[in-house]
Amino acid sequence: MDNERLNTTPAKDAHSEVANVDACGPSVEERRRIALEGDTHGKNKWAILFTVLVMTFMSTLDSSIVNVALPVMQKALAVSLSDIQWVSTVYLVAICASMLIFGRLGDMFGKVWLFQAGVALFAIGSLLCGLSHAFAMLLVSRCVQGIGAAAAMANNMGIITESFPAKERGRALGLLASFVALGMMCGPVLGGVIVSSLPWEYIFLINVPVGVACFAAGLKTLPHVCPDRRGIKFDLPGACALVPALVLLLCSITFMGEGASLKIAGMLLAGLLLMALFVHIELHAEQPLARLSVFSSLTFNINVLATLISFIAIGASEIILPFYFQDAHGFSPSLSGFLFAVIPLVNIVVGPLSGSLSDRVGSHIPTCVGLFIYSLGLAAVGFLNENSPLPVIIAAVALMSLGTSTFQSPNNSLFMSAAPLDALGFVGSLSGLSQNMGMALGISGGMAILYGKMGEAAGRPVAGYVAGRPDIFFYGYRWALMSVAALVAVGFVLCLVRARRARR
Repeated sequence: MDNERLNTTPAKDAHSEVANVDACGPSVEERRRIALEGDTHGKNKWAILFTVLVMTFMSTLDSSIVNVALPVMQKALAVSLSDIQWVSTVYLVAICASMLIFGRLGDMFGKVWLFQAGVALFAIGSLLCGLSHAFAMLLVSRCVQGIGAAAAMANNMGIITESFPAKERGRALGLLASFVALGMMCGPVLGGVIVSSLPWEYIFLINVPVGVACFAAGLKTLPHVCPDRRGIKFDLPGACALVPALVLLLCSITFMGEGASLKIAGMLLAGLLLMALFVHIELHAEQPLARLSVFSSLTFNINVLATLISFIAIGASEIILPFYFQDAHGFSPSLSGFLFAVIPLVNIVVGPLSGSLSDRVGSHIPTCVGLFIYSLGLAAVGFLNENSPLPVIIAAVALMSLGTSTFQSPNNSLFMSAAPLDALGFVGSLSGLSQNMGMALGISGGMAILYGKMGEAAGRPVAGYVAGRPDIFFYGYRWALMSVAALVAVGFVLCLVRARRARR
């Protein structure tokens, strides 16, 4: 069944000593009741959802709003093109490196407290970014902002899962998925409007009043439960291995887009060794940072892989399509922004509908259908050329978005419903980590395939669009889009396997 949880009874392993010590201390019977009915502790569940959605929108918006302002920021701060890219990269690295830690802290000390601390830290980081006139200070401020976003994002799905009954959870998580997509897609549009009329600092300062309002709303709407901390310990050795491992892995993935080198290989090897050390520590820890027992389920592993695959495709398509719109087809930036706006418009309509459908018929069918449509949509976009009419382009982009929005909501529901109640924070943060890692892999991998195949067609290294040679661009473009379409097709097969196992 879709809402069946892993380990609903305490496991007789290294976790057994703490299996009954939840962050908020409910009994096994109480956990089962919350899993089915939800528990808002007297608060309005829709007000809880609204507060969580606002912060989710802000944090995902900030991952994309900066990109359009990078050329202006580069001139204002007098740094190189390669250096200014770190304004975006350091935010993503900070989120990924700290998200699992905040997920565990949410399970230990209460998800709402961590969420609220994240909102406050995000607002402070945004203010510091807006006041930064030195490049180094801006990077440090972006780290603060990313850590705040991670604390909130790691616990948002857990808060929603606890607050909504099983029969409404799909719709609520569907809205969350829609706001994630909306934030990512609205970033370039809103960033362009702000930079064209105001100094670049305002792309950060705009977050401050919204963050303050979100924090105040959280004090009023979110259930503040006093956690039972008796016997709770934080796995410091595991955290000390995990954070540098993720930083090294993410930085090596980012640099891969620029080509292979011994430095990148060394970073990747060091990251993998530290990750192996982290797994070793977790297997022997009395109270581990990561609940590795959840990976004993093939179904749960498919949940993780399906999320990762879908966001690899999202990252690759988002980074490649602007080159097609503006360089190959000659569209203006404003028209390109309109075409990108098709994606969140479809998502915000279809996402909640897909979530509601999963509440009625289960989540397996919508996830399979969603990835099938997404693979077709990516292939359709990959077959576009410089003469494709605008309605055909809109239809192809809309088909692609229809697939992602049909898939994400029920997949989020499957992800969270498979989690033990006392590990919602960890599993929610793992979902967020899968999304951000997928985006990073998609961006670097997509650009590597695009430019690698363009260079193959040109007979020389290529680092941009070759004027007067659209054939060179489309050779790399089709390779990149068809590669991610094939990858999503693999995800579709995995979801079919998951659905068949669920019917047994």
